[in-house]
Amino acid sequence: MFCMWGLCDEAQSYNSTSCWQPESCASQSITFDSSSDAISVSSYDGNPNDAPFVSIFEPNNAVVENGNLVLQMTYDSSEKKGFGSTVEGAHTIQYGTVTARIKTASIATGVVSAFIIRSDVIGDEIDFEWVGKNPSQVQTNFFYHDEPVYTNSASYDIGSDSSAGYHDYTIVWSADSVVWMVDGNTIRTLQRTSTYDSSSKVYKFPSARGRVGLSIWDGGNSGAEGTEEWAGYPTPWTPSTVYK
Repeated sequence: MFCMWGLCDEAQSYNSTSCWQPESCASQSITFDSSSDAISVSSYDGNPNDAPFVSIFEPNNAVVENGNLVLQMTYDSSEKKGFGSTVEGAHTIQYGTVTARIKTASIATGVVSAFIIRSDVIGDEIDFEWVGKNPSQVQTNFFYHDEPVYTNSASYDIGSDSSAGYHDYTIVWSADSVVWMVDGNTIRTLQRTSTYDSSSKVYKFPSARGRVGLSIWDGGNSGAEGTEEWAGYPTPWTPSTVYK
């Protein structure tokens, strides 16, 4: 079940062929009108044409219903925090344009929703994130090799509650720039030239092949002080609470 490129650790695998090769990028429009549009990782056989998105955690908290992909987070009493959901594209991407029409789950303090392009192999990432304590605000961020540079983040007020209605969020990624857009309007542009680090003589610009991902997770009860302050602490829970 963990043979997918990016999830599979070749060094810890049975042999060098245990990990599937990265799937090439494909032009797609996914409407989530079929349950096969997002399946559990335990059911995925390695063919990205059979299932465009894969839910990578078990138990699987992602469902397709009424033409929507619904990501849910429930309470894990053993961990005393929420157990969320992450789905990733079966195809990989290295440059291109990705748009997701999203109504966030950030309806309470600590609940984080995310739309990302990420390389789990290298640690490069481009993202949109929403936190429940500021539901009318979307945050944009990028990472190079998982380096925690907090000044890379920038926020934008969308003018309404992101959990109350749908908006189109777009990432336009090229070898020279990243553009973040909301409802067709550019809210931020990152030029590769602006990421040059003179000490290491490296452009710290996300360029590694990755996967498109969507997720919900518990930032408020994460146990990491900085994350809890960012997301809002604590995330409110009862045994029957479900965020989605």
